[in-house]
Amino acid sequence: MISAFLSALFPGLGQLRNGQRRKGAALIAVGLLILAVSAFLVWRRPLTLLTWGVQPTALGWLIIGNGALLALRAYAVVDGFVNSPDGRPTGRLASVVVPALGLVVAAVLVVPHAFSGYGLILDKDLLTTVFAPSPAAPPPTTSPPITSATSIGQPGDTVVAAATSTTTTTIPVRLWEGTERLNVLLLGGDAGVGRTGLRTDTIILASLDPGSGDVALFSVPRNIAQVPLPETLQIWSCDCFPSIINELWDYGERNPQHFPGSRPPGAAALIAGIEELTGAPIHHFALVNLDGFVDLVDAIGGVDITVTERIFDSDYPHEDGSVEVIDIAPGAYHMNGHLALAYARTREGSDDYNRTGRQRCLLQAVASQADPVTVARSFSNITNTIKNNLLTDIPLERLPDLIQIIPKLDPGRIVAIGLQPPTYTGARTADFYPTPNLEAIHSAVATVLDLPAAEAIAALGLETLGEECS
Repeated sequence: MISAFLSALFPGLGQLRNGQRRKGAALIAVGLLILAVSAFLVWRRPLTLLTWGVQPTALGWLIIGNGALLALRAYAVVDGFVNSPDGRPTGRLASVVVPALGLVVAAVLVVPHAFSGYGLILDKDLLTTVFAPSPAAPPPTTSPPITSATSIGQPGDTVVAAATSTTTTTIPVRLWEGTERLNVLLLGGDAGVGRTGLRTDTIILASLDPGSGDVALFSVPRNIAQVPLPETLQIWSCDCFPSIINELWDYGERNPQHFPGSRPPGAAALIAGIEELTGAPIHHFALVNLDGFVDLVDAIGGVDITVTERIFDSDYPHEDGSVEVIDIAPGAYHMNGHLALAYARTREGSDDYNRTGRQRCLLQAVASQADPVTVARSFSNITNTIKNNLLTDIPLERLPDLIQIIPKLDPGRIVAIGLQPPTYTGARTADFYPTPNLEAIHSAVATVLDLPAAEAIAALGLETLGEECS
């Protein structure tokens, strides 16, 4: 039993104890080779491991390799036990000690591989469930003629019928083969208990430069109205969405005939509006259910946030549909998921524009504090949360490219800008909602996307995200 235990600790040790020098040396050599390769990858090529972790084929081979290593260790344990020179223990003590040692050997042998295999299977299932594979070719999609639209109840709205109208949707080329930026629309939806439909109360356009690692975050206020839409849609005479922008997703879902293509109609509608608003093409989107964000923060053990101004809400809507009082004084906090969501979501006593800043800071905090050890420890909960609360059109084939940009990211080069009054809005609607100042918005977005982060920050008088959230 001692030889079996030694081989469970490291293949070959039990064989050496049994006098099987050649077999023991061979097993130890194989084990050391595996350890050396693993250590090299962890310390010198961590991006390689991360890249494998977002490719189902590579994960499949890792699962097979995990099973093969378990088989090798099991062989070493059984061989060490069978060829042990120790005689069979007898007596009452043996009847207790031998089964106990057997359980220890089995645990040492099986548990690491069971844990690793389960994690690999969860990872593969997450990737194939949430991220869709890219089509082999990107054929254009032509929409049918638009002939009518459903009113959303705004006074004075008129519907324009179009005799013929087509829109073409193409999938962009692989951005990392050139110098283009990657623009992803990050959305937070408020679907949950007691609410009908989905409103995108968090709208952030994230733009990444794959060459320099510069990142720009453009926060779009939820209450900005009359966001422009492509003229080809011809739904309203203003060529805009008359209501506030956080209702555009729901409008698209209720009127899918206007937004054909492979994307969900709500995503297609909102992307069309944000592209016209910012003048920047959007390549992909990611929608997170804000209630699911609670589970994500809890899964990583909470998040550290510095609150600079008191946050008070006497009627905050809890995730379960009830209401409660939220009162957060200035200071440093380690927030659980519920409190972090309240911090990012409430606007009583402040406004939508203050809230967008808090949302950017919360994103930064979660990203910076989700270290590999924490993620590994809570991987099962994290994957289940992502599967149940994330909707995206980012294809699997793009994930390895995204991994490659991670080492270049630097909070000091993240440009954060809120497209809010008074600089980026114009006249107010009859309901006192702000309308966009397209000239100012397009100019600011072009400046941020055309210049290095430091120069854009200086030109627009901005703070980095790290400075904004300190």
